[in-house]
Amino acid sequence: MRLPPARVFIGWLALILAAHLQGSPAHFAQAQALIPDEPLRTGPILQPSTGLTTNGFVDHSAGLPNDPSANGYFTIRQQSAPYDSLRLLTPNLDIEDDDDFSSGTEFIFNGIRVSEVRHVYQHSPIRKHSSHENDLSLEPAPEEQQPEHYHWSGLIAQSFFFNGIESTFRIASDDQIRYLLATKPFWHDYWASMKQFNMRRWNDGDEFLVNYVGHPMQGSVSSYIEIQNDPVGRKQEISATSEYWMSRFKGFLWATAYSTHSEISPLGEAGIGNEGGWTYPIDADCHRPCTTFKPGVNKYTNNTGWVDFIITPTVGSLWVLAEDTIDRYISDRIQGDDTSRIFPKILRGTLNPSRTMANFIRLKKPWYRDFQEDEPYGRRPGSGIHMLPSDEEIEQNRQIQRFSFSAHFRTVPVGSDSEGCVLCNAGRGAGLEADYAITPWISASVSIDRQQVSLGKGALEDGTTLTSGFGVRLVHDRPHNTFSLSLRPGLVVDEIPVRAHVDTVKDTYIPNGQLNVVHQAVTTLLANDYKINRTVALRSAFGATIVRYRTARKDPAFVGKIPYLSWLSPDSYTNHATWIWQGGPVFRF
Repeated sequence: MRLPPARVFIGWLALILAAHLQGSPAHFAQAQALIPDEPLRTGPILQPSTGLTTNGFVDHSAGLPNDPSANGYFTIRQQSAPYDSLRLLTPNLDIEDDDDFSSGTEFIFNGIRVSEVRHVYQHSPIRKHSSHENDLSLEPAPEEQQPEHYHWSGLIAQSFFFNGIESTFRIASDDQIRYLLATKPFWHDYWASMKQFNMRRWNDGDEFLVNYVGHPMQGSVSSYIEIQNDPVGRKQEISATSEYWMSRFKGFLWATAYSTHSEISPLGEAGIGNEGGWTYPIDADCHRPCTTFKPGVNKYTNNTGWVDFIITPTVGSLWVLAEDTIDRYISDRIQGDDTSRIFPKILRGTLNPSRTMANFIRLKKPWYRDFQEDEPYGRRPGSGIHMLPSDEEIEQNRQIQRFSFSAHFRTVPVGSDSEGCVLCNAGRGAGLEADYAITPWISASVSIDRQQVSLGKGALEDGTTLTSGFGVRLVHDRPHNTFSLSLRPGLVVDEIPVRAHVDTVKDTYIPNGQLNVVHQAVTTLLANDYKINRTVALRSAFGATIVRYRTARKDPAFVGKIPYLSWLSPDSYTNHATWIWQGGPVFRF
């Protein structure tokens, strides 16, 4: 049966007002003041009664014209109750006894008690739109919190971690790269390689799988690294929303920057492996001299061109879109609402290799997804990304002691070239260290040391060595101890005394003097700080200083002959490791 429009309008108006204003005469007065229509304001719908029927209720529907209650649609009943002035001071949303329907006006519409509907509405969780389309997810009302900022530190750290994984794989799988790193001058050959980049061609000579599969995967991984450090982008699934496309565009920009770094930076292929600094034949496996190479017929390359600069970010971004599509329309549907089943997890990680690699870089499981683990799903202890620091981490960062200073005694416990021994006290010296804590787990570290006995091969016994370095210290802090691993590239200066002698060639007298020889070096130290109090600790460290020395052997003069040309230095170097121990007090502030 169809009700007249006027009756439907009046009924719904009364239903809405009842849901918000039920329970006190003051609410009815407010409702009357809001209704501009005089007949409605003074009519029986909003006029409470204090009379009682035999059942304890007064039926106002009898006074309504064209009474809809006769058809069973709308009824207003009010039960008299003792006057409670405190309820006038308490908003309805905060009333704890909503389940008590024994007092106040009661509205029944089409057989449904309005008070019961209102109770369910007030106590139900707040619904929040999810990232896709019109899906709704239940979420408790969020507490007020600080907005999450972009994680630049995570972006840089994870990108360098990814770069380290790539470089380690290249070094382990290519003996030519190992030879160049171990025996050639790094900076000279890096700049020589940069000068020979050939950007007048597209192809660099690599195989199809390397250029059009391997490099796009590199681009997609670097793009996901950017996405997972973006508080908005990491929660997006593929959809026709501006948030999704903007997040993937920012991932494309970072993939472009990372691809350029991977090609031309000192930590990229130009520095590690000297891409561009030497040539080799394409599709020919022959050693020097390559007798099977025919100039004008066979081709050679120095492994440079536009292909990697362009393909890595562009096809890598298409790869991201493909993995996002698979993730939502295949993995999501297989997983369903049960996020605990292991097979869908394994399948999700397998079908998304680039995101799996990006998850590994941030030490997450292969199937980890931010839109599942973050709120509202991630309320389980220990779950979630948690690039946003917890309250404990924020407090820890506030209390962190940024600066530390250490003066130490230094010795060579396994001897040196000029004083050989085992577990002795050779090469005694002293030094200073200073650290600045960037985060609780990483610090910038600088040191300078001076010790007796040169570290160089064949050095005189009374020589001395000045060692300096700048690098990082990885820190693991415990209540009573702090463990750390330092890596500091730097320089070693051998100060070799020259005794007075006669130069027979020039027939001149040379007085006593000193010869300074500079070498590249890197020092690594594993240390333990035993805490006496918050400010003072005792440090004991054991490690090695690896020094590079030039040898008398030289490579054939470059540039050479086609197909083997080289613009690298003919000089050759060797590496010598000296074990060291050092200890002393540490002061933190």
